Amino acid sequence: MTTPTSTTSVHRDPARIWKAARTPLVIAALVLAAATLIALLTDRTTRGALDPEGVSPAGSRAVATILRNEGVTVTVVRTSADVRLAGRGTTVLVPFPELLSQVQLDALRGSADVVLVAPDERVLDAVTPDVELTQSAGPVDVSQPDCTLAAATRAGAVQIGGRRYRSLTAIGCYPAEGGNALMQAVVDGRTVTVIGSADILTNDALDEEGNASLALSLLGGNEELRWFLPSPEGPPAGDERSFSELIPAGWVFAAVQLMVAALVVVLWRARRLGPVVEEPLPVVVRSAEAVEGRARLYRAAGARDHAAEVLREAARARLIPMLGLPDTTATGPSPALIEAVAGRVHRPAVQVEWLLYGPAPADDAGLIELANLLDMCESEVRQS
Repeated sequence: MTTPTSTTSVHRDPARIWKAARTPLVIAALVLAAATLIALLTDRTTRGALDPEGVSPAGSRAVATILRNEGVTVTVVRTSADVRLAGRGTTVLVPFPELLSQVQLDALRGSADVVLVAPDERVLDAVTPDVELTQSAGPVDVSQPDCTLAAATRAGAVQIGGRRYRSLTAIGCYPAEGGNALMQAVVDGRTVTVIGSADILTNDALDEEGNASLALSLLGGNEELRWFLPSPEGPPAGDERSFSELIPAGWVFAAVQLMVAALVVVLWRARRLGPVVEEPLPVVVRSAEAVEGRARLYRAAGARDHAAEVLREAARARLIPMLGLPDTTATGPSPALIEAVAGRVHRPAVQVEWLLYGPAPADDAGLIELANLLDMCESEVRQS
């Protein structure tokens, strides 16, 4: 007769599932709501520094709007391809030349006029080698042009400064200690203008002194102005570089610092080895159980030699104080102990030596016989 077996299927409780997922869903909903609220309340017309649509004090919407009202076409470009399309009658403004890749710098060598804002030596060497950087940073203050450049003489005093430059062939304006804050050179038939600081282009300073006049003259000399805000571009075709060359030096230094910090944390949290600490056992184990447990381990391992040595060593340790002999740590047989035991039990020394220091038994029966003989020997010594 067979007993029918019943199969049961385990179904998840919908209430328990909802209870477990309720908290994460509420948190996700709150985060989504906060992100939506921030996106709705954020003024999208607020752009970054020197952005032609930026209305912040560091933006440049004011000068871009005036240029458009004067009939100049202001276009934001972001790639080197757009810059290469600019020809005669076009000005390319580069507010952040330090961000340009080599491909983008090569694109500036076209036929369009270029205005660079605080370029470094790398950019100068690529665009206008005749101009040299003489001071990386300087104060921005009201300065007189003291040059023959028409745009500067019309503007008069302006707020300018920052980096300083010099050249043997280019025109230098707004001189100060260390060089000029404005340089204009003619390179391959096109005009390259270098400005030491961007203050004359910002909304905050455009209405100060002659800033507006100078900015409009430098940027509005042609019918089209391309405002170059570069996006990242790769190296030119065929210019292969290794992975280590692509990693900035600062990232390597940061990685080394993180490794050192991780090593310090590992050393701090590592477990330190100290002296052995005696702790009371959670339960009291009878000595007989401990002996039986160790005996079973010896038997399972077939360690009769080790068991026999443990028995003999324990017997010797008990016989020495009974006979009044000094304790010895000698590894070999002790003649004094052998002679003393032989005199007490009235047996030959050879038998006593075999009993206390002899070879290991060949089988379990021999081990039992050895234990009995050791007990008998101790009893006789104690009775004598």
